[in-house]
Formats: sequence, C-alpha cells, structure tokens
Amino acid sequence: MAAERRTKGPKEFNREDVLASLAEARKSLIEALRAMRPKSGLARSAGAVIDEIDEFAFVLTGDRAHFHANAHGSPAANRRKPD
Repeated sequence: MAAERRTKGPKEFNREDVLASLAEARKSLIEALRAMRPKSGLARSAGAVIDEIDEFAFVLTGDRAHFHANAHGSPAANRRKPD
C-alpha cells in the first residue's frame, strides 16, 4: 500500500505585522535612494526591492497602492470662472 501523503496548509501569520515591517523597510529604502546616483546598480536594486514590496502588499491587501502616499490637498472644484 502506498503511504498516505499529508499536505500541510499554509501557516497563519499576522498580516498587519508583516505589512508594518514592509512599510518600514520600504520607507528606509526610499530614504536611501535619495543618497544614491539615480541610474546606479545599487539604485536599480533598491527600486526592484521596493517594487517587490509593493507587489507583496498587493497580494496581501488587493491594493496596488497600499504604501503610496495619498495626494495632498483637496480635489479641484468644478466651478465656473466669474465672467
């Protein structure tokens, strides 16, 4: 007889803790990018890690812009200019 194969389901983890850690790592990478030459290999590598963090956050939250800052200010009003 063939031995029964048991598969383990994915282990549970605290998504909020993971997202908080990713947010901190992403913030640190963005700060480090400011000191790097824009097209250097190091800057490209940091950018790639930031992209992967964003992708992982998307998988966890369904929001592609989970870590992106919201726009500042209020939206433009649809007002007519006075004549």
